Amino acid sequence: MIGINSYGYGGYGYGGNPLGQLFGFGAAEGVLILVAFIAAIVLTVMGYKRFISDKNELHLSFKDKKSWGPFLRFDILLIDKILKALYIFNALFILFACASVALSSLSFGFGAFLGSLVGMALLCIVLEILLRVGYEFAILNVMIARNTSDIRRKLFSDASSAPATPAPAPTPAPAPVAPVAPAPADPAPVAPTEVAPKASFCPNCGAPVEPGEHFCGACGHKLD
Repeated sequence: MIGINSYGYGGYGYGGNPLGQLFGFGAAEGVLILVAFIAAIVLTVMGYKRFISDKNELHLSFKDKKSWGPFLRFDILLIDKILKALYIFNALFILFACASVALSSLSFGFGAFLGSLVGMALLCIVLEILLRVGYEFAILNVMIARNTSDIRRKLFSDASSAPATPAPAPTPAPAPVAPVAPAPADPAPVAPTEVAPKASFCPNCGAPVEPGEHFCGACGHKLD
């Protein structure tokens, strides 16, 4: 007969209490998950300071009262920074959590570890893709709102700093033009007056002679 020995029922299976193995797996996995959680927080802070934080960007400071107004007007948006930090944390935590589950399966044997490693790798890839798509959609909406806020702030600053346009100078009225006197009309032409020829007499005999005669008709005296 096949009896019960230290290796399990009928000589098959693993030694020890299965319930104890299950609790041992759960404890090991819990410790690894806790380590993964702490490591994700530390790496998130380091990654945010190195790759995301911008010193030239407008920040909210409780000591600087000038930053309170932009914060209350939503010119400073915190949601995009929170989303970026949460994305880094979640991506790291998913990676470390899948790795911790695969490592915890070593207590069930090497075959179980290989199967768990492949399954956790596929699950990690799917979850990372879904996480990226979801956060990209959220960040896109935040970027649209942020760009709108930046454009509005820029237009407001340009309008307040632009110099006032001077009023146009009044156009002087044209000087009155003196009326031009009409040119005097040309005098009417005067007809020449015919002068009647004067009667002439012969110097020799005193007889009258006609104008244009060269000799006196009475005495024959030459008149020229």
